[in-house]
Amino acid sequence: MAEITDDTGVTHSIAGGNLLDRLFQTLHRHSEPAESLLHTLCHLGDAQEVQVFVVGGLVRDMMLDEPSNFTTPLDIDLAIDGDLTQVHTELAAAADARPTFHDRFGTASVSLFDGTRIDVARTRSERYSSPGALPIVSPATIEVDLSRRDFTVNAVALPLTGDRRGDILDPHEGLKDLRRRQIRTLHEASFRDDSTRLVRAARYAARIGGAIERRTLADARRDRHHLGALSPERFGDAWRLLLTEQLPCPALEIARRLKIPQSRDARWTVARSTLAAADGPQQFWASVGLLSRDRDIVDWLPRSVGMHRRERLALQAGTQLRQERRRIAGVRRASRVAEALGRFPEVALFAAERLWSGTSGAAVSRYLERRASVQSPITAERLMELGVGQGPAIGDWLGRVDAAIWDGELDPADPESVARMEQRIRWSR
Repeated sequence: MAEITDDTGVTHSIAGGNLLDRLFQTLHRHSEPAESLLHTLCHLGDAQEVQVFVVGGLVRDMMLDEPSNFTTPLDIDLAIDGDLTQVHTELAAAADARPTFHDRFGTASVSLFDGTRIDVARTRSERYSSPGALPIVSPATIEVDLSRRDFTVNAVALPLTGDRRGDILDPHEGLKDLRRRQIRTLHEASFRDDSTRLVRAARYAARIGGAIERRTLADARRDRHHLGALSPERFGDAWRLLLTEQLPCPALEIARRLKIPQSRDARWTVARSTLAAADGPQQFWASVGLLSRDRDIVDWLPRSVGMHRRERLALQAGTQLRQERRRIAGVRRASRVAEALGRFPEVALFAAERLWSGTSGAAVSRYLERRASVQSPITAERLMELGVGQGPAIGDWLGRVDAAIWDGELDPADPESVARMEQRIRWSR
């Protein structure tokens, strides 16, 4: 382990030693299927003179030597300089499933049995015809491939085969930036070429506990308007990845300070208060619904940011729950609160618990605390034994029993209390 002091006087640990050993130790701890596959690809590459490289995030996180960065399941990016045919065969065998191919980009992806995702790509060059367009690609060397990457900290590779096996490739001084905990693009047109990198810059700066380098920051501010050229799907995917970070709030705060658009529509941007309730994409969008005063937001925002169905439903639940807030705050009976809140999904309720103060916030907290313990001892079958006929009366009595538990009139753990309720049901016939 090496300790290196950056320009600010802060000391960081950078992993040393045999990186190949470290790679396979990491895989052994987190994904034995991936460990086995990479061993196979090492032998395959040497036998067929195909160069295999681990690139990007896995190498970056190994060099940081921070185990918490290794999320499960793993995401592993491989770059191949040579014929991909046999590599694809080995991928399919490892996953017992056909990989997903993207012929336009020379890539394939597959999920292993433990959920580990493997992305394989031919080493290539890229050029962009216009901002927001997909790249035009052609085969190239690993050095050219690394030069097309988004940030220097991701433009590093670990060869698994050939003469350079085990020697880190770092042509753009990504390790120096990693030591400084800074995110830096490889060239000044990077954000124009692919404006999703604006969102990724915030993600990675937060993930490594650092900041965006000064020139890169200026480029980001200059080119942030290019996000509007993206399709809603690509725009939504970029933000979705940020929201699924282990700690999305720091990344969202960086994006907010950069004034990176969170929507292709200028009517909406992330409020600081929304960050407090961000715990994954669905809870984030539920929070947006809870805070927005725009009655039509459910109609236009999902199209603007390319929401998935569950995210759209979470936004809708948030807007509907916001409309219930005043009524919830004015209700005293716990059963009435439970009736009002019971139709909303957890993501909206957890967001409301974080965002709402006063009586309404306390009501949501009490509901979430108590609902698991509200288990009725009187089932539909028992109701029929007590003489309640099939049909709407069953549902009516189930609701009345639950209400009695919420209001403290029935203790499901007290046999005498249950007996009194059953007697009441008999008398009602």
